[in-house]
Amino acid sequence: MNDMYRIAAFIALTLVINKFNKLLFKGILKRRNKIHLKFLRSIISVLIYAVGIFSILNLFEFTKNLASTLVTSSSIIVAVAVFAAQESLNDILSGVMLSWSRPFEIGERVQIVGLNITGIVEDITVRHTIIRTFNHAKVVVPNSVLNKQVIENNSNVDSRSGNFLDVIISYESDLDQAINILEELVSSHALVLNTEEAPVKVMIRDLAENGIALRVQVWTRDVGENFQACSDLRKSVLEKFKENNIEIPYKQIKVINS
Repeated sequence: MNDMYRIAAFIALTLVINKFNKLLFKGILKRRNKIHLKFLRSIISVLIYAVGIFSILNLFEFTKNLASTLVTSSSIIVAVAVFAAQESLNDILSGVMLSWSRPFEIGERVQIVGLNITGIVEDITVRHTIIRTFNHAKVVVPNSVLNKQVIENNSNVDSRSGNFLDVIISYESDLDQAINILEELVSSHALVLNTEEAPVKVMIRDLAENGIALRVQVWTRDVGENFQACSDLRKSVLEKFKENNIEIPYKQIKVINS
């Protein structure tokens, strides 16, 4: 009965230490969610369980002698054990290399070219890396497989999109008012980025035959938002120019009856 209590105590102690390990790294990962920290957490967790199992085995004479026999046995047995665990060891070593070289970080968008997998890196464990694809599927890739692949990290790519919004007003219209209206409409649009790097500024692109060509560059977070923003702005420009008697010239055909 004493042995049962000791086994229960070792199991409880192992679980408590592993829980403390997870809580410790949870606090660290909130500040620095790095791939090598995730992998280190997994390694420590495996070591905690290994020490716990070894401690329990040492409680019994039979298992203790068996462990000693295996350790001191011939090289053939050791070779067989290593061969059996070769795949797992390969995953662990590949995980070490990935966490050391850091081709990606947790939360970054990657494309595994050879496997045709694109998604967000969610986690890395001792044996595998978890990638969440854009259709919300969870892909588990062994570290040994991932370590041999060409990895395209898209997180550092600037996805911002800039497009020109061109408007022509008649020579009789108030130029300054038209410029102010354009700048105000573009700056106030919810999807438009207005920063020091990409300020909203209306330029006179050309003095055309049919009027003054104005141009403003519209910056948004991505291509889809840019198309939506430009569409909204064209509608707003038409309405605002009409309210302020700013004419947008258009071709007219004059028919003369003989």
